[in-house]
Amino acid sequence: MRRLSLTVVLFVTLSAGATWGRPKPDPAIERGHDTAQRACAACHAVEKGGGESMVPRAVPFASLEMRHTVGLDGRLADITRKGHYGMPLVALSPGELADLRAYIESLRPR
Repeated sequence: MRRLSLTVVLFVTLSAGATWGRPKPDPAIERGHDTAQRACAACHAVEKGGGESMVPRAVPFASLEMRHTVGLDGRLADITRKGHYGMPLVALSPGELADLRAYIESLRPR
């Protein structure tokens, strides 16, 4: 019985320790990923691994072009007002835009 108790304690300790030292994912990044899947993935490749976009002119989110985030706020705001580079208008709240920006920026190599 004692051996079983020690085994359980050791297992629980090691399981909990596996998450120590690992930063928690940023909730804004997770929400931004959800927004990207819902609002952007019909045309863009939105996953970290890249891939090809469904629409050839739609830049993959993990591409070098998307890593240039200077002006990203304006480009994201444009898609909610008038579309952008032939993209249709996409209705996103200011919070969704901030989350989407956080997600796009998270795709940049560290």
